[in-house]
Amino acid sequence: MKTLITVLALSIFSISVTANDGVYMTRGGIIYPVKETKIALDKEVLSFTVRDKICQVDIFFEFNNPEKTERTLLVGFQAPSALGDVEGNVSNSVQINNFRILNGGKILPYQLKVAECEDCELKDTGTQQFSQMEGGIYVYLFEVVFKPGINRINHSYSFPASTSVVFNQIYNYILTTGAKWAGGKINDLTVQVDMGTNKYFYVTDIFGPKADWMIIGSGKVCSKGFVNYKDSCRMVRVLSGKLQVSAKDFKPEKDIDFGIITEYSFISIPTDFEGIKQDKILGLGEFTLQEEYSKEDLRLLRNTVYAQYGYVFKSKDLQDYFSQFEWYMPDPNLTMEQITLTEQERKFIDEIVKRENN
Repeated sequence: MKTLITVLALSIFSISVTANDGVYMTRGGIIYPVKETKIALDKEVLSFTVRDKICQVDIFFEFNNPEKTERTLLVGFQAPSALGDVEGNVSNSVQINNFRILNGGKILPYQLKVAECEDCELKDTGTQQFSQMEGGIYVYLFEVVFKPGINRINHSYSFPASTSVVFNQIYNYILTTGAKWAGGKINDLTVQVDMGTNKYFYVTDIFGPKADWMIIGSGKVCSKGFVNYKDSCRMVRVLSGKLQVSAKDFKPEKDIDFGIITEYSFISIPTDFEGIKQDKILGLGEFTLQEEYSKEDLRLLRNTVYAQYGYVFKSKDLQDYFSQFEWYMPDPNLTMEQITLTEQERKFIDEIVKRENN
């Protein structure tokens, strides 16, 4: 098959990596037409659910076919191969799992192809070898019959988290391909991010000044953020529930990026650089105590664990210290007995207590 990926016109995630800089798995995105079309993407409801570093993606589309006859289009879905500090067998296996496209309640058949680059010829799987430094692209191809008027399509898949030297979990979604549909925009976009309970995570602020950010459940969208590769990122604090971002007449010019900066600590270098640099703030890092701490520092570290659950401290100095963080949401109804520590948190606190006693 001499089809070229150039007709797919999909920008892919590219990053210069060395062997130990991180693990860059894959990402998916909006399905897009191989050929130009009059069909518009009227609505997209995009839901991410992350559990145990696996992201489940569920998407509801409404496409509008303005013509009076059916149109059958060859549609694509692209997923880059894994890069970075990964084994060869991982680079040469697609990281997208449970890929499904439903049109009219029926699962559509697809072909999985590979290519060396965005502009390269599509080939059968197994005919191309990728490496951790020189990756390629996996492409799902399938036909969709668009009836006149509104067409509702459901799409779902899952993929593992990427990591880097800065971010513990990175999840990506190629949103820019939404511009390949008629009009170059998504008329009604809703994005939901469910990272689980008691989480503090970042989301790239690509949705424009008129977008509506809200928490469905308990939590808040923080005013403090940071810049990552020229992209502004907003921090989101969720006790329970999920983030929802809504935008109208949205022209996708950048892709979605979200994730966890540090798995165990809400305090991190991207969000608290100045305070950490000046030794005014202590982060939990990866729950390792590799240096000598004063007794005051050990007390702060131990209580930071409880602060991340929302415990209200009786000591004014602890109240003043933790009140500087937007992620700190003190719960006056929470008792120490109600806090269930993870195994890692319990071991970390036990080690701190040993040092404090010495």
